[in-house]
Amino acid sequence: MYNRDRLVIILISILLFRIPVSHIIGDNGCGYLSAPLEMFWCLTLLFGAGLTITLRGMMHDRVRRGQFSNAANVFSLAKRYTFVASILLLVICMVLYKPVSLGLFMDSGSRIGFLFVGPAVFLGLFINLNLGYLNGTDNMHAALIGEVIYAVSIGLCMILGSIIGVRIGTNISALLRNEEVTAMYGSMGAMAGICVGEAVTLAVLLAMTLMYQRSFRHLMRSETGRRTEHIADISGRFLFGIFSDGAQELFLHLPVLISLLLIRRFGISGEEAASPAVVGASVGAFYAKYIVLTGIPAVLATFPVQGSLKGIAASVNDSDNQRAADKIVRIFARVAYFAIPVVILMTVLSPVIVPTLYAGRLTTVIGLLTMGSSLIIVYAVTYCFISVLIKLGYNREMLVVNAASLIIGCVLSVFLIRNKNMGFTGAVAGMLVCYLLSMLVCIAILLRNFHIHFRLLHTVILPLVIAGIIGVLIRLFVSALYAAAGGDRKS
Repeated sequence: MYNRDRLVIILISILLFRIPVSHIIGDNGCGYLSAPLEMFWCLTLLFGAGLTITLRGMMHDRVRRGQFSNAANVFSLAKRYTFVASILLLVICMVLYKPVSLGLFMDSGSRIGFLFVGPAVFLGLFINLNLGYLNGTDNMHAALIGEVIYAVSIGLCMILGSIIGVRIGTNISALLRNEEVTAMYGSMGAMAGICVGEAVTLAVLLAMTLMYQRSFRHLMRSETGRRTEHIADISGRFLFGIFSDGAQELFLHLPVLISLLLIRRFGISGEEAASPAVVGASVGAFYAKYIVLTGIPAVLATFPVQGSLKGIAASVNDSDNQRAADKIVRIFARVAYFAIPVVILMTVLSPVIVPTLYAGRLTTVIGLLTMGSSLIIVYAVTYCFISVLIKLGYNREMLVVNAASLIIGCVLSVFLIRNKNMGFTGAVAGMLVCYLLSMLVCIAILLRNFHIHFRLLHTVILPLVIAGIIGVLIRLFVSALYAAAGGDRKS
């Protein structure tokens, strides 16, 4: 199975660069950007991430056995899929951009940003195709270079595009006497920047693919005595792998998109619901601040996971379940050692962190972080256990578990937002429940198959206590500095 660290690198880039973008286009602009950007990411995960994972796995398996012609047939099938899927998605996105923005998300300001979702997904699928080929032919270093270029270029182009968009929007808003136009064009510029960054990445990856195809064709000519697989023989397995792996990735990120959809659909109670501009600013603060400040450490906490999965699978194949159990506990400990201190520090220091990184709406974000920083540890541990079980062959079980958890989390969010008027707090609670249910089921499956002792004293309680003490001391120190400076700090 393809190492999913590339998705981690790209996701961190999209999250990290969202901080400077929020300063350029403001909370309103981030609100208009939220739905198109999440729609682009989710479509790319569903149709593109599975392409890369499946293509890499099927090609690598055949290249390792010296079946180069069969590997070429897999790549030929992947190219056909990419051309068909990318064109269909481009047409669908271009036709439905207005119904999705106005009808589904009830956000008229995001419709010009939705114009670039189709082109971004179109380019993203071809990027995934080339990354899958490079990894499948064991050109890992070239693929890694392409992934880094992808992550950096889309981030930098987002910033540049948002700057250009704001400048264009400022001139238009002066003519129309509507300040919201600036934010709308700023979000559009950010989406256009993603397309430009993808175009740059695709040009580099195409050059790499063409270069390495020469040596691959030489290997094909040297191949003798191998049965050639026909496309009809592998198409079913290939398509199933694409959508199975894509759905696994999608389920982990879909709660964010659904939270945005529910907030837009059912509104924000109180004074914040007075105008669409205020609602957009509130959504933008949630998306560009809370999601970013919890998303970056949550994704960073998952870095130790992928490198250990191969060892766990090897231990299970050797019928050494005890060694596999020890490796699982070790992964959990690494995730917990990073995530738990971050949760404590984020909870205690949110009144310091948020104003340091952001401007605009801060109070709601600080409150959400105080209440919902636990999303970091819940997401990271859930990702850890799901990845382990997928590596051990529980693909279908994880699809069912994740789908059921997502439905329950959505129902809870709808109830809390619509009936209890809890707004963003209800959305965060639904996300927590969604990930938590998946995590608990994964733990139950692992405990049923392995004799696992998680050593909660060392992996949970000790980091919790130490991080709590450090966080309180830092908070007291910051308060003392403000008092010495004659400031009035309320938190």
